[in-house]
Amino acid sequence: MSAETLDLDEGSLSPDQLSTGTLMRELGLQRRPSWVLRKLMNSLEQRRQAKGLGWSRTWNKRGLNVFRTHVHEIAADADYFIPLQPLMDRFLPKAPDLYREFAHELLADPKRMAFTFYHNHDSGDAQFEGLTVSMGRRVPDDASKRDRLDVILEDRRTDGEVDGTVDRLRIYLCPWAQYRNEKAHFLYETSELTGDELDVTQALYKHCVEKYHQWKDAETRQWNHWSARYIDYFGPRSFIPVGTSFS
Repeated sequence: MSAETLDLDEGSLSPDQLSTGTLMRELGLQRRPSWVLRKLMNSLEQRRQAKGLGWSRTWNKRGLNVFRTHVHEIAADADYFIPLQPLMDRFLPKAPDLYREFAHELLADPKRMAFTFYHNHDSGDAQFEGLTVSMGRRVPDDASKRDRLDVILEDRRTDGEVDGTVDRLRIYLCPWAQYRNEKAHFLYETSELTGDELDVTQALYKHCVEKYHQWKDAETRQWNHWSARYIDYFGPRSFIPVGTSFS
């Protein structure tokens, strides 16, 4: 089996170095539907993003190739979220009071929902692989809307390789009350992680990667909604960097 079979770029990892489960998933994801269905579904998704319906936000879609999604049960996965707290303790003071209070409330809500998305990201002249720990909850008076909190960790690809270290952190705090009218939200972003900031960020990333490998072949963990087969930002990876955390 060659890299051409998976339609990867020339600097990607050899498919022989992928686990059997990951290899089969990548091949399966390349079975794309008809262009008509893709066009219709992507038009619908653009409208959903514009209105902020459900889990749709532009920062979870634009320039991304989401190749796997894991679902979480908040109570059963309590240990998964433990390393998230030191990171939030370190970075939440950078947010305005309104958004900081929102984050504390959402993180303590036992009814919140959570997913982890794994992605490739073409961002300007840079490429990253990474993940998003994404939490949300239904807005009380409108079940089609969500409050959202996303922590995005990314490892930059350099000369075809990644090194397993987080090079960019983004935190989005998005209460629906602020987002519904003017798309207002808070974003903290940095590519200059050092000292204890890097320590707490790297600890979360390492923990999430370890769980990825525990769950990647567990069917009950996979989010496989039928719509994902028709939307462009879901699908096989266009590149798999040497040293990938997601083999």
